[in-house]
Amino acid sequence: MIDKITLKDDLRFNELGILVNNNFCNLFNLESLINSPIDDIYGYYVNNYLVGFIHVSKLYETLDIVNIVVDEQYRRQGIATKLINYVCESYDDINNVMLEVNEHNVKAINLYLKNGFYEINRRLRYYGQDTAVIMKRDV
Repeated sequence: MIDKITLKDDLRFNELGILVNNNFCNLFNLESLINSPIDDIYGYYVNNYLVGFIHVSKLYETLDIVNIVVDEQYRRQGIATKLINYVCESYDDINNVMLEVNEHNVKAINLYLKNGFYEINRRLRYYGQDTAVIMKRDV
């Protein structure tokens, strides 16, 4: 089941977030994100247990995927695809969805390609020595 994340999910949100970035807890505050006029976070729940989430920011006609993560035990079950499709279908006034991903994160790049994203640009040395791949999906 997909639903908006609430403050009751704070601990699990941070546990999953660490899978994306070891410094996640210092970078993202769930209460601030929930209260933000431009951010939304949707969780994927199995038996009321948060197993993944997608964090998006909406600016004008563009939806940016800030973070997407699925618990390692629940990967390869289509959860990330369901989360991506959910946000792409939930906003009537967007024309495209954007994201950036480390060039070495081949699994994520393949997931995005499978879900209709395509590369539009690169940011050299955006992640230290690694390059960011900028991807877009038209909706």
